[in-house]
Amino acid sequence: MAGERHHLRTAGGEDPFWRLWRELPEPWRGPVIRDGIEDWEKITENGDRSIDLTGLPDLIGAELAWMAHWQAMDGTRSSVLGTNQFANILRRAIRDNHPFPASIRAMDWETAAALQRWFYATRWGRLIPRGSVARLRVIFRFSRLALLARCTDGPWWSLDEWHPRCDPRIPLAEHEPQAHYGCSPSRITQPWLREAVKWSLGTQLEAGTLRWSTVSQERMRCFARFDRWLETFTDPLDVLGDPAHAVQLAAAFRRWDTDPANRLLRRSEQRFAQQPVHPRLVNDDLRAVAELFAFVAANPIEARQVLGPNPWSRVTDAHAAGWFRQVSRIPHQREVNDEHYVDDHALAQIPAALPLLGLARDEQMDLTRGDGQQVTARGFDDPQAMRMILLQILTGRRASEIRTSRFECLSAVPDRAVDAAEGEQIARFHYAQSKIDIAPDNILVDAEVVAVIEEQRQWVRDHFPGIIPRHLFLQRTGNRQGDKPYPSGTYSWMLREFSKIVKITDSKGRPIGLSHTHRFRHTKLTRLAELGLPVHVLMRYAGHATPSMTMYYVAARQEHAEQAFLATAKLRADGTHVALSRDDHDSLHLFNRADRFLPHGWCLLPPLQTCDKGNACLTCSVFVTDASHQDALERQLTETGALINRSTTAFQERHGRPMPEDNVWLLQRRAEHAALIKLLDTLNSKPGRAVQGAGCGAASTGPVPITLDLDRHRRARP
Repeated sequence: MAGERHHLRTAGGEDPFWRLWRELPEPWRGPVIRDGIEDWEKITENGDRSIDLTGLPDLIGAELAWMAHWQAMDGTRSSVLGTNQFANILRRAIRDNHPFPASIRAMDWETAAALQRWFYATRWGRLIPRGSVARLRVIFRFSRLALLARCTDGPWWSLDEWHPRCDPRIPLAEHEPQAHYGCSPSRITQPWLREAVKWSLGTQLEAGTLRWSTVSQERMRCFARFDRWLETFTDPLDVLGDPAHAVQLAAAFRRWDTDPANRLLRRSEQRFAQQPVHPRLVNDDLRAVAELFAFVAANPIEARQVLGPNPWSRVTDAHAAGWFRQVSRIPHQREVNDEHYVDDHALAQIPAALPLLGLARDEQMDLTRGDGQQVTARGFDDPQAMRMILLQILTGRRASEIRTSRFECLSAVPDRAVDAAEGEQIARFHYAQSKIDIAPDNILVDAEVVAVIEEQRQWVRDHFPGIIPRHLFLQRTGNRQGDKPYPSGTYSWMLREFSKIVKITDSKGRPIGLSHTHRFRHTKLTRLAELGLPVHVLMRYAGHATPSMTMYYVAARQEHAEQAFLATAKLRADGTHVALSRDDHDSLHLFNRADRFLPHGWCLLPPLQTCDKGNACLTCSVFVTDASHQDALERQLTETGALINRSTTAFQERHGRPMPEDNVWLLQRRAEHAALIKLLDTLNSKPGRAVQGAGCGAASTGPVPITLDLDRHRRARP
C-alpha cells in the first residue's frame, strides 16, 4: 500500500519489528499462547482456548503474537478464534504452496480476504460465513494498524490509516473529543493527491494549526469529495494545469459539490441525500482545496523533498487564489431565534420519556408522545445516554464536554460561594473543555446536577469493578481498562432512535430532534440571559473567551422581546402584567392611531376593530398603563370614589333605602374602582426603573432554580 513503503527496514538493516519482539512478555511469545498469562479468560473472547501459531513463518507468527498482546493491553479482548482460524489458513497455504506475503504488515485487508476465500473454496467448497469474515476483520483492523505504526521509520502521517488509538505519535489536545476515532487517507484514490494531503494535514496538526477533530471529521472528508470529483476527469492532473483556468475549475467543483448525491461518502449518510447542501459546507470543501494549494506553493523546497518534482511543482499562488475566489460570501446569518430554543412545553415532555432510555431492552414502558398518542415501547438499555442528555439540559454544556468528562469531575467550592448559595448544596463541576484553550473549564452546579453525576459514578463502579476509570461516561464494550469514553456516534444514534419513538414537540407542534443537543445549550444560556445575568457572568458560565460568542448563543426569542417591552412596564386593568403574543404585537400599529392614546394609558385594540365599550376602559382586557400615568390614575381613583359616594347617598335620600349592590351602574363603578386600586398597588409595589440585562427587572443574586423533577426520570435500579 502507498504510504507503507518505509516500514520493513531500519537504517541498520534489522526489521524494526524485532525490537518490539524483544519487549514482548515471555508468555506471549508462543507458539502456543495461554499458559503463564494471568486472567487469560478475562482478556480473551473464547474462554480457555489457547492461541496456536505453530507451523507459521517466524516473522508472521511473531507478528500475530504481538497483535494478540496489543489487543489485550488495549482493553479489548484478544481474538483467539480469529487468530487460530487465520493461522489454519496460512498453514494450508504453506502445504499447498499457495503464495502469500512474508509479513502481516505487507498483507492488507484485500489480500487477507482473498486468502480466506481461497481457503474456504478449496477446503470446504463453499462461500465464507459472515462470522468468519468478521473475525478476520478484527485482526486486520486496529491491531495491524498498531503494528504498522510502531514499525514505521517515517513520520506518522506517512501511513495511509490514521488512528490515535493505534498510533500514540498523533498529536492530540488534552480533551480531544474525537481521540478514539480515526480517518483514512487511503480513501483518496489519486496517489499524488493523497501524499500531498497527508503531508499538509500532518504538518498542520503537529504545528497546532489544526486539531484532530478538524482533520479527521472535516478536512479528510473534504479531500475525499475532491478526489471523487477528480474521477470525473479524463486527466485529473488538469486541476494543476494553467492557473488561468483555476477559477473555472473551482466553479465547476462548486456546482458538483452542491448536489447532495455527490457528497455522500458512506451508506449511513443516505438520510441526507434529499437535503439541500448549505453553502457553508461547499465553502469548507473549496477552502480545504485552496489551502492545500497555498500550502504546497508556500513550501516549494519541502514539497519537492516529500512529494517529488511532479506534479506539484506546477502549483503556484495563482492556483490557490483562483480557488479561494470561489468561496462565496454567505449573507448575514439570521440571529439565533426560537428554532434554536427548546420551550417549556417540550422540556416538560422530556423527563417523562427519559426512563425509556435507561430501561432494559426486555422491559416496556407506556408513554404519551408529543402529539398526544399513547404508545408502549421497549427500553433502550442505555442509562448513560439518559444521564448525559439530562446533564446537557441542566448545565447547557456541549455533548463532547459531558461525554468526555473525567470520572473525578466534582470538587468542593470556597466558603464564600457556599454562603452566597444561601443554604443550597453546590459543587464545582469540571467539564471537558475541548474547544477553547483559554476558556474556563468548570462551573458551579446545584444538588440536582451532583445527584445525576453521583448516580452515574455508581453505575460505573458497578459495571467496571476493580478499575480506576478515566471518564465519567464509558464505552460499554471493548473497554476492559475503562479508558475509552462513550462514543459520540453511539450517543447521536441512540438519541435519533429515541426521538423517533417519543416524538417530542414544542408548543407549536413542531418536532424536537433530541439528537440536536446543542439546542439545550442555546436554551440554557438564553434563560440565564433573560434572568438578567451580566454578560461577563454568561461568558464565564458558557466557557467562552469573547462576549460576541456568548451573545450569539442567546436566542432572540420574539416572545421575550415583546414581553420585555410591554410586560415589565405595562399593566392590565386588573393590575396584572401584560404578555402579548407575536400576532398581537404585529397587529398593534399603536403609533399609527391617535385614538389609541388615552389619558390614563393605552388601548391595544387592533386598528381594524372598533370599540363598543364606550369609556369603560378600566374593565377592558385590551387596556394597559404604566407608572407614567400614575397621577392620572390616582386622580381618577379619588374622583370615582367620590362619585360612588355621592350617587349612593342621593339614591338613599330619594328612595329611603341603599342602592342595591347588583345595580348595573354601581357594579360598573365599583369594578372601575377596584381596577384602579389594583393598578396603583402594583405600580407602588414595583415602581418602574431602568431595564437590566435582557429585559428583566433585576438580576438574579442566587442559584437559578431548575424545574425538572429528577425523581420522575430515574429508574429504581441502574
